[in-house]
Amino acid sequence: MRWKPGKKQLSIMACVIFCSFVIMLMYYVIFKGGNLAKGLSQLLSILTPIIIGCVIGYILTPVLNTIERRWIYPLYNLKGIDLKNPQHLKKRKKVRSFSVAATMILFFALLYAMLMILIPQLIRSIRDIIRNFPFYAANLQRFMDKYLNDNPSVRRVMDSLLQEYSTNVTNLLKESFVPNLSSMISTISKSMMSIIQIFLYLIVGTVVAVYVLNSKETFIGQGKKLCYAYLKRDFANEVIGAFRYAHHTFTSFVMGKLVDSLIVGIICFIAMKILKIPYPIVLAFCVGLTNIIPFFGPYIGGGFGLVLLIMINPIKALMFLIAIVVLQQIDGNILGPLILGNSTGLSGFWVIFAIMFFGGVWGPIGWLIGVPVFACIYALIGHITLKRLRDKKLPRDTSTYIDTAYMDENGIVTLDEADNSKYYVHNESSSWRKIFKIYKKSKKYIEQVVPATPNPVSISDDEENTDVKKDK
Repeated sequence: MRWKPGKKQLSIMACVIFCSFVIMLMYYVIFKGGNLAKGLSQLLSILTPIIIGCVIGYILTPVLNTIERRWIYPLYNLKGIDLKNPQHLKKRKKVRSFSVAATMILFFALLYAMLMILIPQLIRSIRDIIRNFPFYAANLQRFMDKYLNDNPSVRRVMDSLLQEYSTNVTNLLKESFVPNLSSMISTISKSMMSIIQIFLYLIVGTVVAVYVLNSKETFIGQGKKLCYAYLKRDFANEVIGAFRYAHHTFTSFVMGKLVDSLIVGIICFIAMKILKIPYPIVLAFCVGLTNIIPFFGPYIGGGFGLVLLIMINPIKALMFLIAIVVLQQIDGNILGPLILGNSTGLSGFWVIFAIMFFGGVWGPIGWLIGVPVFACIYALIGHITLKRLRDKKLPRDTSTYIDTAYMDENGIVTLDEADNSKYYVHNESSSWRKIFKIYKKSKKYIEQVVPATPNPVSISDDEENTDVKKDK
């Protein structure tokens, strides 16, 4: 008779295999983490064209949906054809192919127009800046000399700092720059090859984006099918809902931020033209591009323009600074809330945290997508927390827990009603309490020891006047 393992034996075997796999993975991560990181970086480099294509397809999905559902589907409805009906599957595939082609043509047309209009102006402005840089440096030098001559104390401090740092810079050039010159040249050549590689990645990514746009419903259906096949129904619903929320957050934030940055760049260009500030296209492009980065972006773009204009004309630099401050106030109080709304649901502290953390992990890409990624994580943790509080039949309002000291059988006990002997609620022997106790004891001791002295008799002004009259 053949032996057949039961459910208990199969569970034990699966548990042993899983634990063994986890132990081997931990050993490999701890002792051979460098090889693992190298393998992951190679895998990401291989998948880079696929990732680029998926990103392009994801960004162009709203355009595709607009062309299909707002333009083409109503035209078929006028003819009495409902393309959502399964019997019109072939026509829907033809419409999808046409919509994908129209989306890609529109994308490349906008990209070509932007490059042909913006790039020549940027190249011309940058060429002028490089050609006039000696004049700008001399202008700044004259301004600094005049300021230092008017302030001798500042000049002495600046001379000592320049002498100290010039020695350090000279030593740095001798020790680091000259010996590593050949390696720097090889690095520059590798960078040129990387540019060519990025161009090839974009070509492959465009092809992948076409497939993603053409089969996006199929990919969504396959993902949902996997969730319901391998997960419990309630948990699968939660996972699908989390992905739906992430999609809504990403599209709302990224698309809204792009539109907001475009409007800010256009307003900045118009303001630079009105104020007759030099290089308006370069400055507006930098301000609009850096405005995509939340919180820190406007300061980065404004700082670049300010440094450039200080060398040209300090008065224009001051006008640019005032214009940028006014523009950012308009963007922060009017344009941003109107376009973005509360798409992330994060406070200012968590926005700064997300930018700093994901910027340190992913670099410039983390500055762009760190806020929506952290918004999804924040919403997921909040959803799980509210669900567990609901299961425990506890209050879900945050304000309820601000003055909470502890919980007992009767429910929440506030700080005013808390018993310090039961739980550690407040520190009775803190430094401030000791100071106030010492002050009260010393005051009471002085009142007991020192006798109360009678107040000196004061002569009123009226009595003094009468005495003066009697003397007279």
